[in-house]
Amino acid sequence: MNSQLGVIGRLFFQSIFLLAFLLACPKTQAAELQYQVEINVTAENANGQMTAIKSLLEKHLPIIKWRENSRLTPAEWQRLVSVAPQDIRNLLKTEGYFSPNITSAIEKKGETSLATFTIALGKPVTISKVNIQFDGAILQQDNDASPNIEALNKEWLLPIGEQFRQEYWSLAKQKLLTSLLVERYPNAHISNSKAEVDLKAHSVALTVEVDSGPVVRFGELTIEGLERYSESVVRNSNPIKPGKVYNQTDLLTFQTRLQETGYFKNVAVTADTQLANHENNDGPIKVVVEENKSIKVGVGAGYSTNTGARVQFTYDDLDFMDRDWRFASSLKIEQKAQFLGGQIQFPVTSKGYRDSMSADMNRTAFEGQTVTSSQLGIKRTWGPRKREQYLGANYLIEQQDVDGGETTTKKVGTLNYGITLRRTDNDLAPMRGYLFNAQFAAAPLDSLSNGRFLHSYIKTQAYYPISSSTQLIARAELGMVNGKNSAPETFLFRAGGDQSVRGYAFQSLGIKEADATVGGRYLATGSVEIVQWLTQQWGAAVFVDAGNVANLWQDLKPVYGYGLGVRWKSPLGPIGADIAYGQEVDDYRLHFNIGVAF
Repeated sequence: MNSQLGVIGRLFFQSIFLLAFLLACPKTQAAELQYQVEINVTAENANGQMTAIKSLLEKHLPIIKWRENSRLTPAEWQRLVSVAPQDIRNLLKTEGYFSPNITSAIEKKGETSLATFTIALGKPVTISKVNIQFDGAILQQDNDASPNIEALNKEWLLPIGEQFRQEYWSLAKQKLLTSLLVERYPNAHISNSKAEVDLKAHSVALTVEVDSGPVVRFGELTIEGLERYSESVVRNSNPIKPGKVYNQTDLLTFQTRLQETGYFKNVAVTADTQLANHENNDGPIKVVVEENKSIKVGVGAGYSTNTGARVQFTYDDLDFMDRDWRFASSLKIEQKAQFLGGQIQFPVTSKGYRDSMSADMNRTAFEGQTVTSSQLGIKRTWGPRKREQYLGANYLIEQQDVDGGETTTKKVGTLNYGITLRRTDNDLAPMRGYLFNAQFAAAPLDSLSNGRFLHSYIKTQAYYPISSSTQLIARAELGMVNGKNSAPETFLFRAGGDQSVRGYAFQSLGIKEADATVGGRYLATGSVEIVQWLTQQWGAAVFVDAGNVANLWQDLKPVYGYGLGVRWKSPLGPIGADIAYGQEVDDYRLHFNIGVAF
């Protein structure tokens, strides 16, 4: 039985032949005739398919395609009309109609020749039997191994009683084969398949013979393209141990890890599964990389509704001191904040740990308070992006100046832990899922700090598609500082701004002290937003934000912000512009934001 692809392919080559014939024919006076085609489709139980079938015929029938050709002669038109019923039958077979009744007629009306085709679809064939036969190592595998024969039979896409369609028949075979190729059996193939049609019974029996081939395991690793960096940069990012059963997901994870290191411009990770057929069923892994330039210098400018105009200078060295250390530094000058800092990231260890150390100086001036701080820190991060954790230690010296108040200096040594969970369908523009982040910082020693305290902060953001074009986004954050002495301002909380309570200035919600607003010990904010996507890239949003900061939990009384916004799915992630009304201040503010703030 011909597949839909084969039918369309033959019609394509017929069209090419016809085009060559028409180009070779001289243009005659008869070519002034207008040629029209009318297709009428009827069926007793077509279940709404007549429109789709008519569209299929109008798209692929040669007589439709060539009726407007200026070189078409009456004789060639007659030939097209005579072969059209067979072309129609071939196309209808791909939709499961093997016994249509087709009549054709030509009627001349002045300068127009009208060809009419009336099609009674008849009864479609349905699947009466499915026989999937397996061969190869899958017959000897353990019952709990994946993929297994029982699961593959259950996942078959064309069950008994379903109407036969060539497109679905091809998809079902492709899915069956893919389930084997991506795990354990990368050399699997379909050795035979057939669909036997019984025209009297209007049924079709499907048979598929699948050879899984041998179980393939990963072999040794080879690397190409390294010039500047050591092999340990690649090998320590490898999650695959020799002898592990083949799984395509492991190769993709390995490739993603290498891309995220920042050392490489391009990365390709493959396994030679064909070689595995001949040498102990081990498929050697091959990594081909193209290195990034080791030195990068950048200059940038921008504007934030939180911190004002900005200019930024960066210097990165991916091979610092010729030891594969990644050194990243930045000088950022904004109207309300200035930052100078650097970080050294060490290569991933053989156990998957990502270690770093950093130093920075930071100055911010908001709501009558100026904070200047310097800190040193070390950090160990581990885990995949979906579940990333870190441990660290920091030493901070901070000076706080309050308009109309005192200047204070504090020092603190902290131990830090954090965890981030990412469960979204898309990292850049999520439509479904959630993000969760928790951070804890403890100052346990009086000898290193001006008092002991525990800083706790939790933030979560959830995405839910109400419909195919309407999305709900909900956000909440909680913060708390426990301790007998006040923590430095860096560890206290303020709210307001683009990613907090919109309708209020950045960090304007806090504790009033003299002529300034300073941080408080408790934080609670939340947001509910509805986005209506008008196109694939553009959407409109309506939102309500609430939250506040206090020094006592019972004093935590929320203020509200309401607004409307515009959303654009850019290549860098969602970009938003919002107009928000702050109920407490009775004022409107414009907010911009870009990306997913996690």
